[in-house]
Amino acid sequence: MKIKCDYCGNTYEDTLHACPDCSAPNPSHKNEKDPKTIEELKKWYKDRKLPSPEVTRFFIGVDYKKPKAFGIYKDDSGDFVVYKNKADGSRAVRYKGADEEYAVNELLQRLKDEIVHQKNCSGRKKSASVTRSVTSSTSSTTKNNRSLPLMEIISISIAAFCILFGIALIMSFPDHNGYYRYGHGVYYNYDDHWFYYDTDNWVEISQNDPIPREISSNYDDYYISRNWDQSMDTTNWNDTSFYDRYHVSSDNDSDSDYDWGNNDTWDSDNTDWGSDW
Repeated sequence: MKIKCDYCGNTYEDTLHACPDCSAPNPSHKNEKDPKTIEELKKWYKDRKLPSPEVTRFFIGVDYKKPKAFGIYKDDSGDFVVYKNKADGSRAVRYKGADEEYAVNELLQRLKDEIVHQKNCSGRKKSASVTRSVTSSTSSTTKNNRSLPLMEIISISIAAFCILFGIALIMSFPDHNGYYRYGHGVYYNYDDHWFYYDTDNWVEISQNDPIPREISSNYDDYYISRNWDQSMDTTNWNDTSFYDRYHVSSDNDSDSDYDWGNNDTWDSDNTDWGSDW
């Protein structure tokens, strides 16, 4: 099968790792390190140092029956089943079929999406905790240390203001990477680099284009998801050469972005358990 190069427009065999004309990497060979089997997905999960499945509610290789769970397993017929058990106990089957690689990728992308969501929730909790601590400290200083020199009181107040302002500034610039729908079109944003899906491929457009400017004015009105889904009727932006342009390849897997830190906290109550996926 021949594919079209996103950079120079040349067509070449998909078996090649790069375009023979311009040497741009073949996007279909980009994700060779991604887990393709249930066992590889288990290892990926372990390597990320994620909490136990009972905490994250992601059960790999298990047909988990209780509510509030994501999972993948191989049934008695040999099919691979990807599922979500909703809060009411009902099960939504995301995929059931013989393609293990496809099934694994479905759960992998959902897991990545949830890791990002949980990290964001954890970050907001930490910021709120710091805010309460600073406010309490400032109040205590004002009440109990009225004998402090005026300049020292002013210095403490300025320091408290700077901390609060810094937190507010960080929270006011969230990561808006992901897919957006405007009218009948689908757009992708990566660090303010905008792309439009045109018929069968992604095309880069200026951030000053009227539509990206409109989306940027109110992201939530047009946001679809951080990760690709078949229902978008597009190809996966991560499978284009644009992805490779902004993600420098190295011996270290870029999945380190999903590593779980000692100070991160996972609260499955923050997960949407009402939707099908």
